Amino acid sequence: MRLNKYILLSIIAFFSTALTASSRTRETRSEYLLKKEIGFIVGHSKSRGTIKAIEVYSRRQRRTLYHSYSHLLLHPASNLKIVTTSCALQNLGGSYNFKTKFEASGVQRGDTLFGNIVAVGGGDPILSYADLDSSARNISNSGIKYVDGNLVIDIAKFDSLQWGNGWMWDDEPASFAMFISPTCLDHNTITVNVSLDPFMHKLLVTTDPSTDFVKIACTAIPGPTDSLYVTRVMVNNTNTIYVGGTYTGDLTPSTYDFSVRHPAHYFGTVLKELLLKYGVNIRGKLVVTRDVRDPFDLRNLFTYRHSIDTVVTYTNKISDNLGAECFLREVPSEVYGEIGSAENGIADEKQYLEECGVDSTQYYIVDGSGVSHYDLITPNAIVKVLTHMLDQSTSDIFFHSLPIAGYDGSLSDRMSEDFVRGRVHAKTGSISGVSTLSGYVVVPGDTLVFSMMMQNFVGSEDSMLALQNRLCALLTQYRENPRLFAHNLRVHKIGTYGILSEAHDGRKRGDREEIGRAERIHPRVPSQKPLEKR
Repeated sequence: MRLNKYILLSIIAFFSTALTASSRTRETRSEYLLKKEIGFIVGHSKSRGTIKAIEVYSRRQRRTLYHSYSHLLLHPASNLKIVTTSCALQNLGGSYNFKTKFEASGVQRGDTLFGNIVAVGGGDPILSYADLDSSARNISNSGIKYVDGNLVIDIAKFDSLQWGNGWMWDDEPASFAMFISPTCLDHNTITVNVSLDPFMHKLLVTTDPSTDFVKIACTAIPGPTDSLYVTRVMVNNTNTIYVGGTYTGDLTPSTYDFSVRHPAHYFGTVLKELLLKYGVNIRGKLVVTRDVRDPFDLRNLFTYRHSIDTVVTYTNKISDNLGAECFLREVPSEVYGEIGSAENGIADEKQYLEECGVDSTQYYIVDGSGVSHYDLITPNAIVKVLTHMLDQSTSDIFFHSLPIAGYDGSLSDRMSEDFVRGRVHAKTGSISGVSTLSGYVVVPGDTLVFSMMMQNFVGSEDSMLALQNRLCALLTQYRENPRLFAHNLRVHKIGTYGILSEAHDGRKRGDREEIGRAERIHPRVPSQKPLEKR
């Protein structure tokens, strides 16, 4: 008898637990409306044959509100920077600084250094010409005017691979396909300015910065039209800028940005020129080396620093590929004392992804920037990483590093409507046939974490951008109150403004009646055009 009583109590407890779990996971009316609206917007987007994978997660409710194809492995493009930069923040910490050190070896007697000046590459991807100029001035202020030895550029921190695995050879010499080095200058790119001399009516071609490292070959001639061709020569492994074609007297000044081959030599050449500008004459050669040096033979002359906050913000706001690749290599070098390589950095990211709850079947990563078409990851994995970051000590740095809709970065000219502007913090991504957007939407009482990956389309990505914009606009109006949610959609003309009269797939009569009341209060109107096209 007592046994039967225990069995009965166990059965009651089981069903009670099951009912409690069911009540926790039961779909709300607002979730149902959200799914209907996303389905309508996606279904009416004109993009046959395109994969549109989407996931939306509620941080407050700790559950997925919407998902469609979100477990497919897709190319992330620059959405991979979400993984790279968040992993670096967690491993390096919010107080970390990128450091470029300028040191002296040998003995200094008076204003003469009998030894070498050594620049130690620290992997700082945002070091600019102005920063290098400041460093050269500080070296001069140390009292050195003559160097009997060499200018040594130490690049031992990173491995010798200057491009990512699977990068497209024909992306060169585009500025987004810059070469990777622990000694960076102006993102390892150079700007070419082309204009017309108003007095001599001749073509003027200059570089910024001005340096002897880059040569200019100009064969352009006056002609009936302005049809100039400007590029960096891709043969013989040189850094020669070629300008050809024809130009008229009405030529409009133009600028062109190109990646620079041999970035460490570029860094060293410009540094040597700046040192001479400040009166420091180096008698020896420019030496780029990976040899390990004796640190006891060196004394510090000057160290230039950039905070990780500054670097990660720059990397994510403008989607800087060099920044992501340097972050990937900085973690194994600084945290684990290993060589800064993509292979070691990816090994560290695998551990990080496990902490985020992402298993190895949800990604395949070969670089830090997402430039490679070999990279594969699921929207679900991106959402897990974004959600994980909200609970970390560096969450504020990461959150504010993402582009803000209608304000800055790669979202400055998107989602500028008043009711959306400033409410979407998200990372963009774009390579051929791929358009992605992942991040956060802050709504009253909740933060929605989302990832959208569109893949396999031909031509312009404008329709994909418009689709992402509309979906983000929808998310900004999400409320747990279904009537308020439907009201917001109607007011801002998003989706169908509450298309709730379709079949409800067996939902209870009470649910249908309440949803029906919401529809009668806010009747359907014809769907609108996308909010924005870029």
